[in-house]
Amino acid sequence: MKITNKLKVLFMTLIGLLVFGCTIEDGKDLNGPATSTVSEGVSRTELPQVVSGILADMRDRLNTQIDVISVVGRDYWRHQSSDPRWTGDLMTGVLDDNAFYLTTPYAARYAVVKECNQLLQGLENSDPNLTTENWSDSEQGAIRGFANTFKAYELLSVLNMLYQNGIRTDVADPDNLGGFEGYDAALTTIIGLLNSAATDLAAGGDVSPNTLGVSYLEFNRALTARAAAYQGNYSLVLSALEDSFMDFSGDMYLGAYYQFSAAGSDELNQLFFALNSTGANARIAHPDFVSSAEAGDSRKGKAVKRTSGELNIGGLTPGTHDVYIYKSSTDPVAMIRNEELILLYAEANMVDNPGEAEMAINVVRDAAGLDPVVPGTVDEDRLLYERRYSLFAEGHRWIDLRRFDRLDELVIDRAGDNIVTQFPIPQNEGQ
Repeated sequence: MKITNKLKVLFMTLIGLLVFGCTIEDGKDLNGPATSTVSEGVSRTELPQVVSGILADMRDRLNTQIDVISVVGRDYWRHQSSDPRWTGDLMTGVLDDNAFYLTTPYAARYAVVKECNQLLQGLENSDPNLTTENWSDSEQGAIRGFANTFKAYELLSVLNMLYQNGIRTDVADPDNLGGFEGYDAALTTIIGLLNSAATDLAAGGDVSPNTLGVSYLEFNRALTARAAAYQGNYSLVLSALEDSFMDFSGDMYLGAYYQFSAAGSDELNQLFFALNSTGANARIAHPDFVSSAEAGDSRKGKAVKRTSGELNIGGLTPGTHDVYIYKSSTDPVAMIRNEELILLYAEANMVDNPGEAEMAINVVRDAAGLDPVVPGTVDEDRLLYERRYSLFAEGHRWIDLRRFDRLDELVIDRAGDNIVTQFPIPQNEGQ
């Protein structure tokens, strides 16, 4: 993907801060340095580069973010001989508010929020008297809808980590950052952004390029269903799913994806590790994931038994299975996919329409090679089992157990280990 030079300056400056300081300078640069080019106006020739830049930069620190959530959620153990904090801080729950596992994904997500805000400002400042910038109402809607959808996506990613500590949602003006909103208020703000963006996208359609695999409106509605489930707003879950890409007869892996390639200066999928990786860099499936699977559940195949012997590090045993979801360094990574949407449909119907919930659960189980559930047995336990195995290592289990108030079910592997509920606000965030 080609990243516009304007966004490249912003992105590389933020990365420089992270590499050399692993923090956010004075808590004031989460929006990056001031740039006047994109925000002063965006032309038709620039727009595809800006869109591509946003989609490309969303992948930054994605591996760190998913690793962190998967480790605290006991999906897997992350071994890295050069950094014991993977088996230390994140397992003991003694978190450092200035450590890479917090500051790097935090800053990367806000860098994309900044790019989206610059695009919105650039649209507002575009000169209507210039042919190259004379956007029609529907075109403006498409641009706004794109920017606000991905802004909401990134904000939700940060909120999932910080939870009740809250996040800044108003960061458009780097010299006058909005205050922190608590979890419930921030979730309401994010859903509001998504709903507004959906209206714009419905009128304006997709901006180009779109490399997701589904339309931006379908992605928006799928993401809205996820956020609404976090809020417990199941009527919104169901209405949003109607306009998403959910398909009961479709492939479970249909969905919106981050794309990777080995071409030029593009990025590789850093969530890929070869089988039998060493302690230098490995992801070991939690033994409970392996042992708790239902007989015949094909989803257990996301953990592959090591043929080179167990990898037992830091007192974490037995390290018998590698996480093996991605088969190459160019495999795409799901943002949200059909299997999750079907399970959201089941969750939203579980109390008021259990027959529909059972139907949806059985669609997922059939795809996993399992028999239908016993009629009348779809409950919270069943839902959480299916979500655990369907969405393994995609960054959901910790969030799921937390929102159902069941974090105490996580396995404590060693004396001194504890459960993480949320991450702290970064030390230099300026509070």
